[in-house]
Amino acid sequence: MEAHIVVIDNDQDMRELFAFCLNNAGWEVFAYDYAHIGLTALIQLHPDLIILDFNKEDGGTGWEFLQLLKMEDTTANIPMLIVTTASPLSAEIQGYLLARHIHIINKPFDIDVFLPLVQKTLNLASPLGSTFSSDRSLPILLVEDTKALRETLETVLRLEGYQVLTAENGLLALEALYTTECCLILLDISMPIMDGLEFLSTYSQQLKSHAPVIVLSGQQDILTQDLPFFVVDVLSKPFEVRQLLGLVQKFAQPV
Repeated sequence: MEAHIVVIDNDQDMRELFAFCLNNAGWEVFAYDYAHIGLTALIQLHPDLIILDFNKEDGGTGWEFLQLLKMEDTTANIPMLIVTTASPLSAEIQGYLLARHIHIINKPFDIDVFLPLVQKTLNLASPLGSTFSSDRSLPILLVEDTKALRETLETVLRLEGYQVLTAENGLLALEALYTTECCLILLDISMPIMDGLEFLSTYSQQLKSHAPVIVLSGQQDILTQDLPFFVVDVLSKPFEVRQLLGLVQKFAQPV
């Protein structure tokens, strides 16, 4: 079933642009200015995602509406994207918003970056990863070239009750995916023969559905918005095992 997206923007041209792009991507869009949408009406729409515009001239209307949404139980957990022409937000405010999966997009933005972020936000918002495989008991594919780390993560995941397949590089991972369906891929970036980025590029071209991917990387400059929509998170090395398990449980379940 297609996702329902509500866009709230006082600029009619932007509302029309959002509606055109998002409809073409396969989502149902409802677009309003702030004067013509209220909390009650928004609740009745049951949106899967809300896109809010903040601008310099709205007198704080966008912020007030965001606070209203977060104080109401029925809307507090709806994922949101903020598009803005306002001055850069403080690091504290940005951190607060990102911790609640509220991403900030500065205008003007590249639509080829924006649409994958919308898809990724919808994917993360699904508690069962329903935009991916519905069978969360399928194996997890762990792609990691460092033997010690690969064996350690495999052991931990198996102790947690998950089925696990392993591959030492991206090429072997692709070969495994030709014959096996997985519910989740844990992907290292720096690997010989075929690295993680090369794997993602090739994997994104396959016609069948994609498994969600969590990137495990020691490279600090990797940004999720630069990766395919099925990359649901980036976990920087070194990471704590509990961090990894917290992400894994969103898309996989023990057997």
